[in-house]
Amino acid sequence: MRRHLNKAASLALGLLLLLVLGSPAPASPQGVQRRTTPVVRVVQAAGPAVVNISSTGRRKVRPFRSGDDMVDRFFQEFFRPLERAQTNLGSGVIIDGSKGLIVTNSHVVEGGSDIKVQLADRRVFSAKLVGGDPSSDLAVLQIDPGGKPLPQVKLGDSRSLMIGESLVAIGNPFGLQHTVTTGVVSAVNRRVPTGPNTWMGGLIQTDASINPGNSGGPLLNLDGEVMGINTAIFQRAQGIGFAIPVNRVRRVVGDLLNHGKVRPTWLGLSLQDLTPRLAGHFGLEAASGVVVLAVEAHSPAAAAGVERGMVILALDGTPLEDTADYQSRLGAVAPGDQVRLWLLERGRRQSVDLTARAYPLERSPELVWQRLGLEAAPMDQATARLYNTRPGSALMIAKVRPGSKAERAQLQRGDLILRVGREPVDEIKEFHLQMVRARHQPEIAILFQRGRARQVITFGR
Repeated sequence: MRRHLNKAASLALGLLLLLVLGSPAPASPQGVQRRTTPVVRVVQAAGPAVVNISSTGRRKVRPFRSGDDMVDRFFQEFFRPLERAQTNLGSGVIIDGSKGLIVTNSHVVEGGSDIKVQLADRRVFSAKLVGGDPSSDLAVLQIDPGGKPLPQVKLGDSRSLMIGESLVAIGNPFGLQHTVTTGVVSAVNRRVPTGPNTWMGGLIQTDASINPGNSGGPLLNLDGEVMGINTAIFQRAQGIGFAIPVNRVRRVVGDLLNHGKVRPTWLGLSLQDLTPRLAGHFGLEAASGVVVLAVEAHSPAAAAGVERGMVILALDGTPLEDTADYQSRLGAVAPGDQVRLWLLERGRRQSVDLTARAYPLERSPELVWQRLGLEAAPMDQATARLYNTRPGSALMIAKVRPGSKAERAQLQRGDLILRVGREPVDEIKEFHLQMVRARHQPEIAILFQRGRARQVITFGR
């Protein structure tokens, strides 16, 4: 009898211990507070403003790709591209909750006719494309908040970034839950290839993983401030992510909201890279900077006293590497902003302050004439009949200057102009705008067509 009671007592004690040890203890407030790291706080604060974006549309697909450029060009001439439905998925971030303004990547909504935005709380909105700028891979969307402000993020100052500083990348790729990755600032002012003869400069490099799912989402510091917008433009990189600095985002968003397009900033300088030989001539140890080749009349640079032969060493206190670096830095400067240049003249260093202006587009035909040696015009009646299309539906070369780069490339009147870099140009204003944007690049790649043959020609300085 006693033995049975002992067994029963042991069984009861065992069950009691199992219940006590097996039941999870409630989390103490002190424990939760201890585990709430700075990264957790950033995600809790900024996460509700990170949205999922889906856009649907149709895109042209080539029926055959061999990997050989010559063979692919042959099939492109004789086989029409197919049209297929396409859905793009990505992330975005609300920057103005009262107006429903959202920033994302241009490639996320490119070609999309039906754009949907899903918030972290699962609400879905139809979005309007306010404007996009493929050259900076940024776009602005707007949704109707319905009279109730939406969550929004705080924009920081990307000039304050420090190498080694911790960052948090947040995305909302599928509208179900956020993806969060962490890393540090590996480098700033990075330049990466985005296509043949095309580059994007001035980027933040981080080892926080950035993929197509969180492309368009924010890159934040540990104070919860947006330092950049993630972009998945360089897919071959392993363990490397890139983001567009928030200072450039501010500038692009402002122009898209106020003008519908990003206005090229103008200081009025024609520049050349500082080679090691030139650096020695100027008494510099490193070939870091740009040489002023010419200063345009009545420009901000001319008004500030900048002259031909000077060396620009730094822009707003940050050393310049080359002309491509200068152009990417200028991308964050809006017309009306103050700019400080550090100059070297006859061994003496000095600084000058300029007020940037929007590029006067009435000067662009002369820029094209001097850089390329051609004059562009809408397609005329005779050329339209040749291509079996309507007049004005494309651009053509109207005139070629003897001895110019265009003549040496064997271009002639009537050749079609299809694309500057990656941007299609079917209006004269768009052609001139793209040429102005590329004016500081050492090379400009332009796609021409004669008959059925198409050719990309690269123009150097």
